[in-house]
Amino acid sequence: MLLYCAAGYGQVAAPLDIVINEILFNPPGDGYDYIEGYNRSAKTIDLSEVQIANRNSTGDISGIRPLERDTKYLPPGGYFIVTANEKWLNQHYIIPSGALVCQVTQLPSFPDDKGVVIFQNIQGEIIDELGYSVSWHFGLITEASGVSLERINYSAPTQDKNNWSSAASSSGYGTPGYQNSQFRADMIAGGEIMVSPGIFSPDNNGPDGFGLIHYIMDAPGYMANLLIYDVSGIMVRYLLKNVLLGTSGQFKWDGLD
Repeated sequence: MLLYCAAGYGQVAAPLDIVINEILFNPPGDGYDYIEGYNRSAKTIDLSEVQIANRNSTGDISGIRPLERDTKYLPPGGYFIVTANEKWLNQHYIIPSGALVCQVTQLPSFPDDKGVVIFQNIQGEIIDELGYSVSWHFGLITEASGVSLERINYSAPTQDKNNWSSAASSSGYGTPGYQNSQFRADMIAGGEIMVSPGIFSPDNNGPDGFGLIHYIMDAPGYMANLLIYDVSGIMVRYLLKNVLLGTSGQFKWDGLD
């Protein structure tokens, strides 16, 4: 006899099982808001038992919308995205294959200057809540339209403004469905810049045809200017100019001056 066991039945999310992890509240003129959640618990959570909402001018919970009509399971450590237009999302951001996208008919209102995002379970218990502000964006960003706010650490308080930063330009200003460009766990080391390989041949004729400049920062939000000099100390290339960095990443130089 063959016995088949199914595991991972969906559970109802309790407070902070799911955290608000990223929000685009000021999309381009033809765009749509999105909110990303992250399952920081050990549970498999049924997203059909999660709702999204905001608060009205009197502070009451309002605009409640279910994420899903049918069962959809979110595994531990998994991400999901809530939006009113999945097609637009895929056209403007890199979405991982198989990402959990919850398309709702209409999102609650999330104004461009400040607002409140709430995840709650079907019993009305708040799972996580964020009162955001456009002032939380990186100070040197002159146009915040199309730039998401990313959570830096899953374990730090949601409402701490220092736990949020603008998505890095190197990530396309948004990372819906995967780890944030500004993510930093306490154990990540910082302050390193590495170049590999040490010598490269820019002839497009092998694996060493370009150099990669890798970086790890001790905190998000740094601005980078990357200049290339020759052995005589003469600048030959201004590779990066005022680029907002994540906590880690890389840039490529093909040897052109």
